[in-house]
Amino acid sequence: MQDLLAKFSRQLLINPYPAYHVLRKLDPVHWSDSWQSWFITRYDDVAALMKDARLSVGQVSNFSHRLTGQGSSPEQLQEAQLRLKTIEKWLASFLLFTDPPAHTRLRALISKAFTPRSVELLGPTIQERVDRLLQPLKTGDVVDLMQAIAIPLPVMTIADFLGSRPQDFRELQGWSHDLASFLGNEQLTPEVVGRSLESLEGMAGYFTALMQERRGQPQDDLMSRLLQAQHEGTTLQESEILSMCILLFGAGHDTTTNFIANGLLALLQHPSESAKVVLQPERIDRAVEEVLRYDSPSLIASRFVVQEVQLGDKVLRPGDSLNLCMGAANRDPAQFPEPDKFSLERQDSNHIPFGRGIHFCVGSFLAKLEARTVFASFLKRWPRSRLAAPPERIPTLAFRRLKNLKVELIA
Repeated sequence: MQDLLAKFSRQLLINPYPAYHVLRKLDPVHWSDSWQSWFITRYDDVAALMKDARLSVGQVSNFSHRLTGQGSSPEQLQEAQLRLKTIEKWLASFLLFTDPPAHTRLRALISKAFTPRSVELLGPTIQERVDRLLQPLKTGDVVDLMQAIAIPLPVMTIADFLGSRPQDFRELQGWSHDLASFLGNEQLTPEVVGRSLESLEGMAGYFTALMQERRGQPQDDLMSRLLQAQHEGTTLQESEILSMCILLFGAGHDTTTNFIANGLLALLQHPSESAKVVLQPERIDRAVEEVLRYDSPSLIASRFVVQEVQLGDKVLRPGDSLNLCMGAANRDPAQFPEPDKFSLERQDSNHIPFGRGIHFCVGSFLAKLEARTVFASFLKRWPRSRLAAPPERIPTLAFRRLKNLKVELIA
């Protein structure tokens, strides 16, 4: 079988859905020589493997195979390899790359802060922040909604949630963006590795200082609660708190930014569907769920095989890398009829935008609350808005990112 990932490489980076359909039809359990990894695209397979104990996330933090020396001197490449080992040591401590039993202990401690009830209590604060961000915008203006709200709202929200100073959000955003780009980049140059390590160390220094502040003066924020957290007599180590804060900040804002931006774009591109929310505001939750299915903020979840898995006539052997294509699963016609249609009439919301099983995204409730507030507030103010220019995508295989979203505001 031809390497379909190599054949559709450019398309997969910008608009992967047509290529997903081809992959799913021709070879739904596909080995890519260029990626040295399996790509799984059927809904049933992705949903099942998300919860399969024969797979591990613990080896996913090994990024050495992505380092490219093209255009670099031997000295630069050697230095990059040393820096990459430091980054990988950091990543191995993240909840995202941790298997049980360590994952079970860490997850139990952090989950207490992200219950649906605790998140809903943030509703008035998030609504106030959305109103404040939208207030300067005027009907008739052409604005970039990425810069106006999709980027600042999640950064401010997770920064406030963790306990950092609101005025520091831009510096934190830059560091976090570098980390997210590192995770989603299929080729890592020495320059990217160096910048990513600097950003990791910047975030570590920032949250270490915040940790010391909260030890002396606890407040009503996540950092203070993590310092006090206990589960079955086990406390978090300082290094674990630090890793947790870096991961939560990065994941808490980058994925939510993608979610909000993709949702606003989908609503603008489907005015008949957004009109349903304007006429019946109670349908906003249906819009949120359809956005997650139609254009998932994260497209791929990576795993490693620790015990042999057979899918049809394909055998996945221990040590194999595989990519569970959530974006492909959410457009599988076997699960979602007319999958490329954005429809609020869709009843099946059993999609997979945040993973499944023990690695289900702990911040999903918060992300939905932010997106719901933005969609409802925007449509209430400017229900007839339209795109002012074709939106630009940031090429990446793992995430659905917009570079800009320029919109003419029409009431």
